[in-house]
Amino acid sequence: MTATATDAGTIAALLNELRTTTNAIAGDEWLSSDLAATPKAPMSELGSNGKPLQALDSAGVGFLTPMISFLEEPLSQLRGNPDGVQQGASEFQTASKAATTLADEYGAKAGSETSDWTGDSAAEYAKTGKELVDGVLSVAETALTNATALIKAGEVVAQVVAEVTRLITEAVGKIVPIMTQAIAAAAATFGQSIAVAIPQCVQIAVECGARIAAKLGELLASGENLIKLVEGAQAVLKIVKQAMSVIGDKASGGTTSGEKPQGTAELPTISARDEASRDSQLV
Repeated sequence: MTATATDAGTIAALLNELRTTTNAIAGDEWLSSDLAATPKAPMSELGSNGKPLQALDSAGVGFLTPMISFLEEPLSQLRGNPDGVQQGASEFQTASKAATTLADEYGAKAGSETSDWTGDSAAEYAKTGKELVDGVLSVAETALTNATALIKAGEVVAQVVAEVTRLITEAVGKIVPIMTQAIAAAAATFGQSIAVAIPQCVQIAVECGARIAAKLGELLASGENLIKLVEGAQAVLKIVKQAMSVIGDKASGGTTSGEKPQGTAELPTISARDEASRDSQLV
């Protein structure tokens, strides 16, 4: 989307675009169809340390574990700290609330200090004030987009951790009876039953591994979709900031027509401190 700072509808349109992006992230529009159909899981799954292959030891067939240990490798790669995700999202949420408060305060101040102005210049000042408010709200929305993306990404990874664990548990459930029967028949078959059962069990593990790989592929593709949405939001914010740098000149008291507004007050501006605060976690 291209924009010019003098386009009255530019920043409002960009703000709406940012809100659409946030809604798309919150609504899981970036997920693959298969992953969207996968059962949800709590964020706490990220920090789980369960080892589903330990059930082989409990069943007395732990000697199989080294042969199919590859099944648990994705779990060690996916697991992380759910508190870290929550903390990162909380920081963006705090930034969003601060920027929203700033926009509300600025809008109220602009309205009260120019309420007695009249004429074309008054209308121009009001329009400029609205553009600046929408610009600050765009910063707030981008922070909210980032917070939403962090939470959603964490939830989906936790969802995949739970699904991989379920798949491994399902495979173990098929393997244990085969090996148990093979061990029971070992004496009568001089161990031949175990020799036959092991390839069968490994094949079950390989098939399970293929299903896990497919699920990881869905996670990767979905993650790429999410990154595109977040990068798109950052690109929109960059345009907003460029527009605001020009609009800010008008907010300092300049007018676009020869008519002077009635009253001596200038339209309130956003201080350098506020500028630094609103951008500190976004750029």
